[in-house]
Amino acid sequence: MARELLASDQVPGLHFYTLNREVATKEILTALGMWCQDPAASRPLPWKPSANKKRICEDVRPIFWASRPKSYMYRTSDWDEFPNGRWGNSSSPAFGELTDHHLFYLRSRSKKDDLLKMWGEELARVEDVFEVFKCYISGENNRSGVKVKSLPWNDDTIAAETTLIKEKLEFLNSKGILTINSQPHVNAAPSSDPMVGWGGSGGYIYQKAYLEFFTCKEVVDILLEVLKEYPQVNYHVVNCEGSVNVTNADTLSPIAVTWGVFPGKEIAQPTVVDPISFESWKMRPLTCGSNSGDDSTQKVHHQDLLLMTSVKTTILST
Repeated sequence: MARELLASDQVPGLHFYTLNREVATKEILTALGMWCQDPAASRPLPWKPSANKKRICEDVRPIFWASRPKSYMYRTSDWDEFPNGRWGNSSSPAFGELTDHHLFYLRSRSKKDDLLKMWGEELARVEDVFEVFKCYISGENNRSGVKVKSLPWNDDTIAAETTLIKEKLEFLNSKGILTINSQPHVNAAPSSDPMVGWGGSGGYIYQKAYLEFFTCKEVVDILLEVLKEYPQVNYHVVNCEGSVNVTNADTLSPIAVTWGVFPGKEIAQPTVVDPISFESWKMRPLTCGSNSGDDSTQKVHHQDLLLMTSVKTTILST
């Protein structure tokens, strides 16, 4: 019957009531050749594309908004064209400001009481903040026995690929390097890989190691000295006021941090680190914490925090 309905050209699709039992639906779709066994085939890009027909050709985005795609879409909603194929040398990407209307829809989906249980009713010392970040990465319960399932900068649990570097991130967060975005180094992983695959079968995926985090000036000063010995690592450091803006990368040229090689196609570069876009992005993470709770009993005091990104620019052969 399903084949007859679809072959009639009068029915655009089928609707199934699974009643929480997927077996019958899966068997029907498999018989129709519509069941996807390859995770990469159902994930055309490493980020979820928009259903808006205006953005149908969009296939490149800055990595900064990876955990907050709605914010990125709101801020670029007035664009007439969207990056396709390459991000290019963008000297002035016009990112719109988030209005109160946008901020309403970007608020955490969790209730305030639940957030306070996850993040703590009171932060008595800076190590309490470290613990919140560490518990978010590890998936462990906090000292109150509650799982930290979100942060002000990420309303979802960690991405699958983050588990590849989870132990390292736990260590960094416990030492005051508070990570809000990251991706592991990937060298020629099959595009069908369940954690990092995308773009269909038969391809290979590459990623540069990327880390975005908050930390204090003392840690940044030490890092900048150490990084002099590692010229293959690009970094960018800013603060909220704009009085700190330090980078060893080209200030206009983007760096591709994710790309895929597929048979018969040009190399796809769907994720980039763009220094100009970073200037627009920085205010969101540096102020997001202090806006997350309105009248909550704690506020994230961000005046002394610096936001830093680092990209390892070499891919090592295996």
